[in-house]
Amino acid sequence: MKHLISIIIIFSVALSVSAQERLFFTDKLYESVTTDLQGNVFLSMGSTLDTYTADGIKRLNYSDPTWGNISRVDAGIASKILVFYQESGTILLLNNELSPINGSLSLFDKGLMTVSLAAMGNPNKIVLYDEANQDLIITDLSLNLLSQTHITFPGEFHPTDMQVVPEHRIALLDTLCGICLFDFFGTFEKMIPIPGIQAMQLSKDQIIYLKNSTLYRYRIPTESSPMSIETIDIKIPNITQFRFFQDKLYYIDDSDHPLWFKQ
Repeated sequence: MKHLISIIIIFSVALSVSAQERLFFTDKLYESVTTDLQGNVFLSMGSTLDTYTADGIKRLNYSDPTWGNISRVDAGIASKILVFYQESGTILLLNNELSPINGSLSLFDKGLMTVSLAAMGNPNKIVLYDEANQDLIITDLSLNLLSQTHITFPGEFHPTDMQVVPEHRIALLDTLCGICLFDFFGTFEKMIPIPGIQAMQLSKDQIIYLKNSTLYRYRIPTESSPMSIETIDIKIPNITQFRFFQDKLYYIDDSDHPLWFKQ
């Protein structure tokens, strides 16, 4: 059983915990969690997408079983929330009231039959990963091709997550290989060879990732600062997905019992 829990981390500029307080808990069987730039929480299960305020008040709901189950939600662009349905090869763009914008987008109609991941690149671009052809693809909002990068790595490469910092960087996560970084135009930057990563959160200068129920911060090296990895002092058994937003951590676990955090 999967549970969503929110905790607040006080004085957490460096994400080191000085106090923890449970804000809200739901026992719905949510499968994914993300946030937008305003701190609204987006939770999906099956064909249903629910949104909550940062403090756990349910706000909006969207569900359309026509396209199958939701594979991924990207709320990084508040005016264009991307909802990807891999089974039907469909992308919906929703506004911040969860109303569809200009109907559905069919990947299959564009000959893109094996896209496994999708995200917003910026308000006018969509980033796709074609699993069968190992191509990183950037399109406009009508799925017209803008660029295509073939990824050539020795051995198997099967990313399970893709995240984008608009106009800046793209990251692909493969649980066995690690995290592959590209610039916004799809040019390969580097591979972070850390096997066993279960989930990640990408920002301009760092990646927070989950491995063996422990959260780590990887600082992306620049000309002025070296690479570093440090442990985030939060221990959460059975965690499977997470999302930080400012002083809050939202996460999903796979235990059969709710977890409680006390101050």
